[in-house]
Amino acid sequence: MQFEQVKEKILECFHGLEGNQSISIIAPDGEVALQADQPVSSASIIKIAIMLEALRQVDDKQLSLEQVVKIDAVNHVGGAGVITLLSIDHQWTLSDLLKLMIISSDNSATNQLIDLVGERNINHTMKKAGAFHSKLMRKMMDRNALKDGKDNMMSGKDTAILLREYVSHHLLSEASMEWGIDVLLQQQFKDKFPSKIPSMKENILAHKTGELKGVEHDAGILLTTKGPVIYAFLTAGLLENRYGREAIANAGRLLYDFYQ
Repeated sequence: MQFEQVKEKILECFHGLEGNQSISIIAPDGEVALQADQPVSSASIIKIAIMLEALRQVDDKQLSLEQVVKIDAVNHVGGAGVITLLSIDHQWTLSDLLKLMIISSDNSATNQLIDLVGERNINHTMKKAGAFHSKLMRKMMDRNALKDGKDNMMSGKDTAILLREYVSHHLLSEASMEWGIDVLLQQQFKDKFPSKIPSMKENILAHKTGELKGVEHDAGILLTTKGPVIYAFLTAGLLENRYGREAIANAGRLLYDFYQ
């Protein structure tokens, strides 16, 4: 099967899906795009950008992965993660918080990291990377901001561009790129891209998921012998979330099989 054939089959997975999709694939054999510049509610995909800025500041010696970071009471929030269930007096390292934010999508870790690295810096780094259709505008679980019309927005193309920073020599050092990939490889939520792959090889899928009511996302890097395959499958405005998960799972299986 040729890449163009796989491309058409992947796009078919999202045809007829209600709401808004923003799909982008950057692969050694070509690119795939469906409304790739259209921003949608990012859910937890924005955490890719937060980790990027944190690692950039580590490279600049502004931060250290070993430094201790205490979670402020205001940043203890619900939703995904475990920190809110633990003692408020516990102290974490920056490394701990980044891993919790990505691997278990911890919202308390995320909010503390936003304060630590700075909302403005996160948005600046996204623009510096070339992600012009995305913006961080609120913390996790901030319902008042949502009522005021403030939401975190990302497009499929921007998400792929930010993920490319973890495999290209641009904004991060080699050490930080490898560290970030290693964290993404440990993703615990596997109900989308990998869910229809019966025996996925280990250490091949570095990714981040995101979900809200009516929103299902999976974006990451498939590490192949031909080079990194960067994808962003963002679906929003869904009548039922299961339709988004199904579309992403089907597209993920097609992409995985082609490169394996």
